Amino acid sequence: MGFPNTLRACAIVGTLVLTSAAGVLAQTFQINGRVKVDGGALEGTKVVVYKNGEKQRTVNSGLTKFSLDLDLNADYILSFEKEGFVSKKLSFDTHAPAEAIANGFTPFEFAVNIFKQYDDVNSVVFNQPVGMIRFSSEADDFDYDTDYTKSIQSELEKAIEEVAKKQAEEKEKDAIAAKQEEDEAKARAKAEALQAKADAESAKLKAKQDKEAAETAKREQMRLDAEAKKAEQERLAAVEKKPKEQPAPKAEPKPKPEPKKKEEPAPVQPPVLAKVKAPKPPPEPPPVKFDPLITKLHEGSEARRSNGANEMVEASPVQRAKENGSSEAKPALPEKTIEVARHEELIVEPNSVTTRIDLDNGKAKTEYRKIVHKYGSVFYFKDGQSCTKLTYENEALAETR
Repeated sequence: MGFPNTLRACAIVGTLVLTSAAGVLAQTFQINGRVKVDGGALEGTKVVVYKNGEKQRTVNSGLTKFSLDLDLNADYILSFEKEGFVSKKLSFDTHAPAEAIANGFTPFEFAVNIFKQYDDVNSVVFNQPVGMIRFSSEADDFDYDTDYTKSIQSELEKAIEEVAKKQAEEKEKDAIAAKQEEDEAKARAKAEALQAKADAESAKLKAKQDKEAAETAKREQMRLDAEAKKAEQERLAAVEKKPKEQPAPKAEPKPKPEPKKKEEPAPVQPPVLAKVKAPKPPPEPPPVKFDPLITKLHEGSEARRSNGANEMVEASPVQRAKENGSSEAKPALPEKTIEVARHEELIVEPNSVTTRIDLDNGKAKTEYRKIVHKYGSVFYFKDGQSCTKLTYENEALAETR
């Protein structure tokens, strides 16, 4: 007897547990929705949930497929919104009988499509829900209220037709714009291709011209280098062949002149007497006969001179001094050689060739430069100052100065 009572008690407890579990599971109603945006992306779209006239939550992600649990015995409005698009609403009345709640409900599947707002399309009909979902006793579950749908069906269809027309016009306009843009893109692509081809040909021509110019410059530089090298070789050969110039002897100090001797007066030559024609002598007297007595008286006496005048010019005893035409020979001075240190350097640069010569005689240093430029100009310098070619050749090219 006790065993059947125990079984009966267990069965009653199990029934209560199952009833309680069914009641707990049936406290919410699950809905699964999807949102689509005609002519746009879901970015910026949102679903605003109102419960019993109050805003409860907003869903703005995962709208391609989302789920919501709605409390039973409540009124919900779901508003599907996006800036620039017509908003749509769905109404959910979750009131249901207790026995239906105990059995549970099938999740409700739905999809909402929103479209662009047009100024000349009447969208007042969308201010009210486009659909109403409530418990259907015939289906024993939640479903669309067909009576409500029929009441707004004509207005919805009219609005949808206007929207479809506008969408078609916009689509055609977009197609024309797309075709125009495509044509413009093709034209731009063609122009860019032609420009790219022209640029490529121009770049190719420029590269060819640059290459030719570089080769010409290279040949010109080689020619100038060869000429400079040849000129330097000829100069060095000329320097080697040129006889060494003997340095000019250093002037010795002149000896002091001897004091000039006092010239003695030349002896005075006797005056030369001019010859005077003597007068004719008088006729000789007749011979006198000498008386011996008279002759004897006159012995020892000086004979008398003739009374006639004896005129003659006496030569001057002073004689003229003889000229001494000979000159004293100057003593030969010993030659003194000055040693000059010579250093020569050749400097080759891209646009010029410089020959540098340094001369050092022990007392002073002198620098000479000869600069041959790439395009033929030649300049000469002495100690940094411009000088003539003659000065350079006479001084710098001589081993001694």
